[in-house]
Amino acid sequence: MSHEKEKELARVVARMGDLPAMPGIVAEVLRLSDDPKTGMAEMSEAIQRDPALSAKILRVSNSPYYGMRGYVGTLKLALVILGMVEVRNIALGISIFDALRDKTTEALLASDFWNHAFVVAALARKLGSRLGLGMQGEDFIAGLLHDIGKLVLWRQIGQEYIDIFRAGGGRGRPLCTLEAEQLGFTHADAAAALALQWNLPKSLADAIWCHAPAGRNLDKAGNPRLAAIVRIANLAATDDYTSGTKAPTRAPTEEQAWRLLDSAPTPIKKEARQDTLAAFIDELKETLVPSF
Repeated sequence: MSHEKEKELARVVARMGDLPAMPGIVAEVLRLSDDPKTGMAEMSEAIQRDPALSAKILRVSNSPYYGMRGYVGTLKLALVILGMVEVRNIALGISIFDALRDKTTEALLASDFWNHAFVVAALARKLGSRLGLGMQGEDFIAGLLHDIGKLVLWRQIGQEYIDIFRAGGGRGRPLCTLEAEQLGFTHADAAAALALQWNLPKSLADAIWCHAPAGRNLDKAGNPRLAAIVRIANLAATDDYTSGTKAPTRAPTEEQAWRLLDSAPTPIKKEARQDTLAAFIDELKETLVPSF
């Protein structure tokens, strides 16, 4: 993300008004994650200071998505079974969504918003694993947070944005196009502005900003492959859930993204893209999305 783009995002922040402060638990989890000396005990102790977050992590850990054979009753056990990276990702995702949750955004969160976010996260993880990229959970958290700009705009701008949101998508004009025309920026810009204000990792902020194909150059992202994976996962999930087709149609032809992934340790051949993504989606359809 260029300096000029950061200046533009500062103007987006000014247009949206005061954004919510970064939750203290997010800052602490990020700090601990950046320290290679952090152990499970330290991470557990930090998260347990927020009882509501701890309860939600356990609820997600016990969801059918993770297929646990026994009940996970403590955060320490969740860390042992799922691993510190996975629990960190769950904690970050829940905390950030909760920070943007209020009476105005409940309607959006009650819709398919969370389902879509989780499907994109799971697809991004499957894709990263299939490509042998060793993303250490970055693919999952970037996919989970890719649409938080919609929450930000819904919360900060209110009815003006709600009308735009409801007019976009489906078989109508692309939401990003309507946002740019009527607001002068998109939900991807809003998400990137929040990420910058919260000082989230650059690779994460850029992947969120680049998730829609609208003129975003993936080569300039902090981690181009991460941004490419999230874009493909978002397109695949959107294709499948809104177009009525049995397999993704746009995602396999997103050449800018695939070009960056062709040099991955275990690349996917062009002729196998659609079948690979369709198989991932079919696997996810058999899994209930965890609630929080």
